[in-house]
Amino acid sequence: MKFSNLVKLDQIQLNIQASSKKKALQAISEIAAENYPEFNVSTIFELLIERERLGSTGIGHGVALPHGRLKDCQDPIGIFVSLTEGVDFDAIDNEPVKLLFALLVPEDSTQEHLEILARLADFFRQEKNRQIIENATSPETVYNLLINI
Repeated sequence: MKFSNLVKLDQIQLNIQASSKKKALQAISEIAAENYPEFNVSTIFELLIERERLGSTGIGHGVALPHGRLKDCQDPIGIFVSLTEGVDFDAIDNEPVKLLFALLVPEDSTQEHLEILARLADFFRQEKNRQIIENATSPETVYNLLINI
């Protein structure tokens, strides 16, 4: 999958204020629903919260990859946010999370879902990528980096 099909410029927001994991997931849900009005904010939020109950999607180094299967979703959807302050995400390294890339996929998606998550994890494990994103002052900078994953 080309990441330019996964995430659009208006699905990237920087310096979101969120004081908790739930508020960060709520912000992601609102961005998704704004861009995809066929999906309800609360449906997306509950999907992401349910997935977090299974285990944290915090992969370390201040990054989380919340994800889930969304009913009636036709193609994978990516939403990226950076937070002004890190929040506790029960991440694997116990570090606060500031960078979140949420992935919503069709209900029957299995292999593609896992492949996208693996590519995202590889990308965010690289310190240079995280630094560029953390220092970005515009969504365009982040977009240009993400579409080349």
